[in-house]
Amino acid sequence: MLITIEDYKKITGKTLADEELAKVETLLMAVVGHIENILGYELEEHEIVEFYPYMKNIYLNHRPVIKVTNVFISGESDKEMRNFRYGKSSNFITLIKYRECPCCYRQEKEVEITYTAGYKELPDWLKFEIVGLVDDFINSFDEEISKYTSYKIDDIAYSMRDMLTTRNDKLNNIARLIYG
Repeated sequence: MLITIEDYKKITGKTLADEELAKVETLLMAVVGHIENILGYELEEHEIVEFYPYMKNIYLNHRPVIKVTNVFISGESDKEMRNFRYGKSSNFITLIKYRECPCCYRQEKEVEITYTAGYKELPDWLKFEIVGLVDDFINSFDEEISKYTSYKIDDIAYSMRDMLTTRNDKLNNIARLIYG
């Protein structure tokens, strides 16, 4: 798990009762899951094989890129091509021996890239953002529930949807920061 209850306790300075542990852990997983849904991929470290059209600069889809393992170009005599440049802070590779000529257009070339992306451990800024969202959600939920002495299920459902909608902007901003 990328973020734990211990991270939550350390960042907020709160101690949690046994009944609150499950709620906070579920909310942490839900926020991470929602961010992953927005991005379209897992935040945990994983290996990816993707296919791209033959171009000089190829931008990789998953962030952050840890390492590029292999680059294969279809139609090349040397199947495994190691002539590429990848900067550690960039999310793209540059094919060094790229040739843009009419002969390349006759046959469609495809580039197969194998790389590793994701986080072994979430950076502190991301943990802080996620914990802030969870804490804000818990406080808002407690505040919202305290308004009702008698309630209908529709009232709570609508207020929950409103809370999720307001937090959605924050989640989108976090996803933008990750994607770069």
